[in-house]
Amino acid sequence: MHTLVVQMSIDPSRAQEVARHLRDDVAGWAQQQPGFVAGQWLGSPDGRTGIGVVVFDSENAASRAAQGPRSYLRDERRAWNIEAVTVYEQLASAGPQSATRINAT
Repeated sequence: MHTLVVQMSIDPSRAQEVARHLRDDVAGWAQQQPGFVAGQWLGSPDGRTGIGVVVFDSENAASRAAQGPRSYLRDERRAWNIEAVTVYEQLASAGPQSATRINAT
């Protein structure tokens, strides 16, 4: 498993617009990507930053999906901007439905 992490800057005065974009556009886009497993989009308490954490079943799938957010050019008129896009290898996971799993590399 590999995880795509997208860091964003957010205009806090337009937080509702950003939340709507994430809910209505980004989450649906992510679900349609090959290899999609799960995703969460989070906002900081001060409303100035956000992070998307999207899990894929392979490095290839995560890397292909990363091309989407990497294609956005900075636009100060927009309520949000992409600051960083990184693909990480999953080293361990935990959850209520399965025992903790550690991936050996």
